[in-house]
Amino acid sequence: MSSGTLIPPALQKGDTIALISPSARLNEVLSAALARTRSQLEGLGFNTKVIYHGALSGPHISQVDKRVDELNSAFADPSVKAIICTSGGNHASELLRRIDYDLVRKNPKIFSGYSDITCLHNALLTQAGLRTFYGPTCLIEFGVFPAPIQFTVDHFLKVLCNPGQAVGPFPRSKEWAPDLPSFVVGKDKDAEDAQVLVPSPNWRWVRPGKGEGRILGGVFTSLLETAGTKFWPDFQGAILLLETSFSPAQLGAPVPVARTRSQLAQLANIGIFDQINGLVFGRQVGQSEQFDAEVAQLLLDQCYGTNFPILMNADFGHTDPKLTLPLGSLVRLDAEKDEFVGLEPAVL
Repeated sequence: MSSGTLIPPALQKGDTIALISPSARLNEVLSAALARTRSQLEGLGFNTKVIYHGALSGPHISQVDKRVDELNSAFADPSVKAIICTSGGNHASELLRRIDYDLVRKNPKIFSGYSDITCLHNALLTQAGLRTFYGPTCLIEFGVFPAPIQFTVDHFLKVLCNPGQAVGPFPRSKEWAPDLPSFVVGKDKDAEDAQVLVPSPNWRWVRPGKGEGRILGGVFTSLLETAGTKFWPDFQGAILLLETSFSPAQLGAPVPVARTRSQLAQLANIGIFDQINGLVFGRQVGQSEQFDAEVAQLLLDQCYGTNFPILMNADFGHTDPKLTLPLGSLVRLDAEKDEFVGLEPAVL
């Protein structure tokens, strides 16, 4: 555990969880999903507090300041013990230069989200030293109809509610939902169809080996937005976390393999593959054996000249259910033992 890392206190029953929207602003659009999120979290024994100043209007910088103020308010509020982002989006990077990092350092709290929230994870780690969590959001995972997948809930609670206890082996789901919720992809925002679950694909060790390091990374697009800036983490000796989003042309369709190829090449050019001790690739939207095989070959091609282990199809990213991964914590990959293990406590 890095001596400079701020580890947030564990979540306890009765604590208040703030729901914020630093990227996409979907609170009104997906109000039913937000209500389900609050009901689910409150049913688990927590209080919820939505920090949301309404739809954005006026000059652009005032819109940015409104989103920054919501995030700062969540960290400043002594009643709030954890923060979950309502969704990802596209423009979280606009906030990075305006966050009050001194405030964050003085008030370390659990912070969860994925996708575009990658930018905020990187910034909170590099500028405030805060451990954050690449995990579920409100509207998609906790707000899914009729209830979240239990795997997601169980791992969220295991990681965040057990102070001083090492995370241990990261589990793998037996079932997953290959399609996005109907209320996300449908024209009717109130469409509510239960997710269809199918057997989860097996983990795929693209390259064998064993490696330990701090786990860092996120979704390609947002991760690369911080490259070359002060918000880019030190990946020396890390285990790299990578995942793809959706196709730019079709919500819920996989990112074209050619786009993933370009993004991997960009990471290779940055030199990241010469620094890391392992790579974990999240299960993808549109997952199939053929698609997996193509991406696996891309990983081998773009990581040539290296020998770290590569694991595919772990339960994180744009997939449901998902793990809660403590960024910046020590993990181990071991292909021979078929293990992906968290070696440290996630919370204090």
